[in-house]
Amino acid sequence: MADVSKFLAKADDALKKRNYDYAIQMYESAMMADPGNADARRNYRVALVKKYDETGYPRSFGFGNVKTMMVSKDSGKLLEETEKLVAKDPKSLKYNRRVAEVLFTLNHNDAAVAVLEFAVKFGDVASEKDAATLQLLAKAYLKVGKMQEAQGCLNRAMKIAPNDKEVKQLSKDIAAQSYNKNVGVGTGTVKSSYDLVKDRGEADKLEKMRKGVLSEEDADTLLRDEEEKLKQNPLDRRVIRNIAEILVKRRKYNEAADRMYAFVKVDPTATEIAEEAAKYKNQYFDAMIRLCQQKAEEEPAKAAAYQAKEQQIRDQKKAFQLDEYGRQVEAAPTDLDKQFNYGKALFDNGRQNDAFKHFQKAVKSPKHAKTSGLMMAQCLVAMGRLEMAETQLAHVESQLTDLDEQLKKELMYTQADMLEKKGDPAGALERFRGLFLEDMEFRDVEQRIDNLKQATGGE
Repeated sequence: MADVSKFLAKADDALKKRNYDYAIQMYESAMMADPGNADARRNYRVALVKKYDETGYPRSFGFGNVKTMMVSKDSGKLLEETEKLVAKDPKSLKYNRRVAEVLFTLNHNDAAVAVLEFAVKFGDVASEKDAATLQLLAKAYLKVGKMQEAQGCLNRAMKIAPNDKEVKQLSKDIAAQSYNKNVGVGTGTVKSSYDLVKDRGEADKLEKMRKGVLSEEDADTLLRDEEEKLKQNPLDRRVIRNIAEILVKRRKYNEAADRMYAFVKVDPTATEIAEEAAKYKNQYFDAMIRLCQQKAEEEPAKAAAYQAKEQQIRDQKKAFQLDEYGRQVEAAPTDLDKQFNYGKALFDNGRQNDAFKHFQKAVKSPKHAKTSGLMMAQCLVAMGRLEMAETQLAHVESQLTDLDEQLKKELMYTQADMLEKKGDPAGALERFRGLFLEDMEFRDVEQRIDNLKQATGGE
């Protein structure tokens, strides 16, 4: 196996800098030198998708290459021909399956797994509707000894094609292999009853941890066990999740996030791990903010210092969210949850014009429709487009129900803010007073009332 680390390093660096053509060239060189390199196969496809997402996908290119591919007898040549098809259409499930099948014949099973994982995640047909790719990925997982992942794929495949005989048989084969692996049948290394009890003990500890009843001593033992598993398989996503979960239970949010981000550097396709890391990073910031607030109350003499520290942490959180959610939107531009999160991060950083564009997309999500609509109005107020803001606020108000208590308060605050900016301080004062009667501690409503009273000379 050739050393392609230099090719990969150059390619990864070019990919980060959005120099997609050079990245693609370097990944191709890595695949030529080491056809079984999983990272090269996976990231080659990532680079193609990122390039085409920006420049547009190639038009239909006919089937001339397919004929060449079908008659080629040399496996190496066949692999090159199938990758040429992928280069034109990297999201094609059919072409990616063909590449994986050729990789199987060459015993490049890890590379086949990488290709099929990409296809399931980014394929041109939702993976939930494509049993064939899931079934092939299950076979690939079997070849590399990942029984649990294989069964997970088959479970999804069976939901799509419950009567498929091959899927059912493959599921039985996985169950048998999993049993044999656990008890050591046919390996000459049958597990002792102590080993089997130890495995069950680890599972029990993980379950207790999730219920919050694990002792510190057991947590230490469990963490050491999981760290050892990660050393044996640095790409085990389940194990890194367990490690992070143990750290979070101990309120080590930042350490949990750092561990998961380090994992993603090793496996850039583990986007779900990166999103969990972002969640823990936000929990770290929130915990630090609460700590500063608590310390300010406990030590009045140092309150100003703790408040300054709190503001510093809030600024760090805003900067982190701006960078993280921007990255997530770039990776998944059609995900409306990510559009909403990025829009809010932009808004919190004072970039209302940019935020508005993302709320326009997120408002199409049933989950975020009302909040996004309200934040569109808030953006319009900040942008000085007050008539449009008034229309938008009326539209949002018509959608709210008795269950939207918090949104109603935000709406009242925004309406009052808009009225003040329109030059109607009396109307704004009346609206703020109405909000005060609802919740006197809502944001800075009391201060806004006092300011307007001074400006209008009212009481």
